[in-house]
Amino acid sequence: MIKTLYNKDARKSAQAAVKNFAAAVRQILAQKKYAIVAIPGGRSMVEFFNVLKREKNIDWKKLHFFMLDERLVDLKNEDSNFRQAYEKLFQPLIKDGRLSQGNLHPFNYNSKAADCGINAYRKELKKFGLKYDIVIAGVGEDGHIGALFPDHSALENKADFVILRDAPKKPAGRITSSVKLIQTAPVAFVFFIGEKKRAAYKKFFNNSTGDKKCPAKILKKIKNLYIITDLV
Repeated sequence: MIKTLYNKDARKSAQAAVKNFAAAVRQILAQKKYAIVAIPGGRSMVEFFNVLKREKNIDWKKLHFFMLDERLVDLKNEDSNFRQAYEKLFQPLIKDGRLSQGNLHPFNYNSKAADCGINAYRKELKKFGLKYDIVIAGVGEDGHIGALFPDHSALENKADFVILRDAPKKPAGRITSSVKLIQTAPVAFVFFIGEKKRAAYKKFFNNSTGDKKCPAKILKKIKNLYIITDLV
């Protein structure tokens, strides 16, 4: 099932996304004790986070959050995706007592480890079944999601998490959920927000464009996909 949630008003688009996200969470929690959510960073997430943190119809303490992707930086660094999510979404929820700090699972970059900490992060997710229940992704102008960029070797990597040293966008060092891991989720929300994303939006629906040219298309293999956009 692919459902498009369109509204030229970014606030209303975010509200529609939150409504459907809350419904998806309830369906998952009807079958499991908790839901595992993978979240990204990026400008497209700001309005969504602003609306989401006010949502009362979610049992927040039954949600565990992992990072869809992260930059190889300290969590306090301004480039950190987790820092953005913490400031915009998690911190207000924790302050209100709706979310526990223990439900947050940031990627702790270890500059002294050969694997940068990737194996420790995999073990953390393995405690919850080594799969996602919901994936949230913002799409870049080139059609990338997470740190899966067009024509990059990371798209072919079969590990659960992949380290990049040569990302085409700064910073070059990143960790990303793999194609395989992303496609474990039964539900995904993908955001095409802003006129600069129009080319990627067209590629997403162009049958002649493959996943390698528009990595966001890997989400089409997820059972329930919600597309949030302000583009006609």
